[in-house]
Amino acid sequence: MSTIVKRLKNKELFIALYFLLFILGFTIGITPKFYNEFRILQVTLLLNFGLHNIIHKHGYISRAELLFFVYIGIASLFWQNYEFIVIDLLLAYLLYKTFFLLKYNELATKVIVFFSLLIFPLLPLSVFDYISTGTYYPIWHPMPWNIRIYDSYLLIVSIFAVWFYITETKYKKIYLLFLLLAFFSVLLNGGRSATLAYTVFIAVIVVFNRIVRWQILATYAIAWLAYISISYLAISNLSMASPIGLQIARTTTSLRYDLWMNAIECWIQSPLVGCGFYQLYRYENLGAHPHNLLLQILTETGLIGFGFLLAIVVTILKHIDWQLKRSYFVIAALLAIGVDTSLSGTHIYPITQMALLWLLVFLLKNPVFQHAAYFNRVPYITSVTDMVVSIVVYFSLTVIFIYLFLNTSVLFDSLMLATPPRFWEYGYQLF
Repeated sequence: MSTIVKRLKNKELFIALYFLLFILGFTIGITPKFYNEFRILQVTLLLNFGLHNIIHKHGYISRAELLFFVYIGIASLFWQNYEFIVIDLLLAYLLYKTFFLLKYNELATKVIVFFSLLIFPLLPLSVFDYISTGTYYPIWHPMPWNIRIYDSYLLIVSIFAVWFYITETKYKKIYLLFLLLAFFSVLLNGGRSATLAYTVFIAVIVVFNRIVRWQILATYAIAWLAYISISYLAISNLSMASPIGLQIARTTTSLRYDLWMNAIECWIQSPLVGCGFYQLYRYENLGAHPHNLLLQILTETGLIGFGFLLAIVVTILKHIDWQLKRSYFVIAALLAIGVDTSLSGTHIYPITQMALLWLLVFLLKNPVFQHAAYFNRVPYITSVTDMVVSIVVYFSLTVIFIYLFLNTSVLFDSLMLATPPRFWEYGYQLF
C-alpha cells in the first residue's frame, strides 16, 4: 500500500493527467479555444517543474544555456517577427530543462497507454459512414484537433504499447489491440508520415526480436487488410457518395516540396541567424512551418540556432548504446520519430510536444537501458551564484509567459485570424 501511495506522489503522473484531458476530450474553460488551453496548461506544467527543479537544487544553468539566451537576444535584432520565434525557443528551453528533471515512471506510461484506448469507441461510426458514403471523416476524434496530432500521438503511444507487449506478461492482448487500432486509424486518417514511421519502427522490431516477430507482423498486416477491405467497400458505394469521390487522404496536400524550397530560399538570405517567423504575412499561401523539424530550425534560427539542436542530437547519439541486440528498440523508436518529425508538423503542437518529451524520457532514462546512467545524471546547484542565476532565469521566463498570456487575444474569443496554428491557435493579435 505504501508503495502505491509513493508512486501516486510522483510528479511524472502530472504528465499522464495532462494526456488524460486530451484523451477524454475535456476542457477546463480557461480560454474559448481548446488548443490555447492546452498550451497554457503545458507552459504552466513546465514552469512548475522548473520551480521543483530550483527547490531541490536541480536547476543548474550551464554556460551553454546562458550562451543560448545571449544568442536569442542578439539574433532577435535580425529576425522577422522576432517575438514569435523567441517564445518558441523559450518553450523549447523549458522542455529541454524538464527532460533532466523527469524520471521514467512505468506506472504513468501504463496509465497513458490504457486510457488512450478511450480514444477509439466512436471509430466504428467513422468506418460505417465511410463505407456508406465513400468519404471518410474523422468524427471519432474526441476533440477536433488537427489530424496530425492524433496520428503522431498514437504513433508515440504505440511505441509504449509494443514495449510493454515485449516486456510484460500481463495484458499482452490489450497492448496488441492498441497497436492494431492505432495503426488502422492512422491509415484511415491518411497519415502518410505516421504510416511510414510505423513501418520503419515495426520493421526494426521484427528483424531483431524473433519472439514477437510474427505477432507484430500479423497485427501490422491485419490493419492494412482491414483498411484495404473497408476502402474497397467504400468504392463499391461511391456512386451514392458526393461527386468529390473517394477520400481517404486529407482533402488538401501539405505541399511539402514548396514549403521546403521556400524555406531554403529564405535561409540563403540569412544563413547564420535565419529568417525568423518569415511565414507570418504569407500564411494564406504558405504553411506556418516547413513540416520538417531540422529544416524549420535551420531556416528560422540559422546555422547558429541549428548548432544548439545539433549539439543535443550529437550528445544523444554519442551516449546511447549502439549494440543492436540490446538497444534495437531505442533505435527503432528514434528512427520512427525522426521520420515523423521530418515529414510532419507534429513538433509544433502542445500535445505532441509533451508526448515527444515523455518518449525521450522513456528511451533515454529508462533504467533497463545501459545508457540511462548517463542521461539520469542531474547537475546540482552547488553555490549561491548558481542559485541566483537559476532563480533569475526561471523568474524571467515566468514573467515573459504571463505577459504573453495576458497581452494576446488567447484568453478571449477573437474572430480575427492572425496566423495559422503555432504557439497559439490564431492568437497572435496583440492588444
